[in-house]
Amino acid sequence: MEVYKGKSDFIALCYAQQNRSAAEAIVDRLNSERYRVWTNDRGCNPRKKTDATRLAESRVAVILVSKDWISEAKYTDQLRGAAHINKQLVLLFLDDTDMSKHEELNLLLNRSVRMFDYKEDAPEEGFAELLSLECIQDCKMQDGEEPDTEKTGIMGFLSRDITDLS
Repeated sequence: MEVYKGKSDFIALCYAQQNRSAAEAIVDRLNSERYRVWTNDRGCNPRKKTDATRLAESRVAVILVSKDWISEAKYTDQLRGAAHINKQLVLLFLDDTDMSKHEELNLLLNRSVRMFDYKEDAPEEGFAELLSLECIQDCKMQDGEEPDTEKTGIMGFLSRDITDLS
């Protein structure tokens, strides 16, 4: 996955590791349409300082909600962390996960949150809604702007210059 590493407005994409294929497809699509997107191979862990910093620097947090995501605190902490810093949120539902049964999470859903369904087999409708949001449009690269990206995961490590290992 190619992810943004610069400081201009960008999208922080958060997800459960089990939903990595959906996250990769979304990142690839957003990259192809010239949006700045940051994530990592863990899906963002706001308990880690580097991830918390990137989340705080982002323009908006897009969280992929699924049964896998809601089942573990390490993933729902993505929502807690973003809400704690008053980050604008977009929730993309990958399945029929019902958040109403999670009272503590529901308390974090304020009026600045947008929620959309995203179907991997028919992503166009979800993308149309997502790309219509001003907070997402703010993360689009300007004409002539070169992508400031890096590969994430093991491929990113393997593609680094040996002098970059400090």
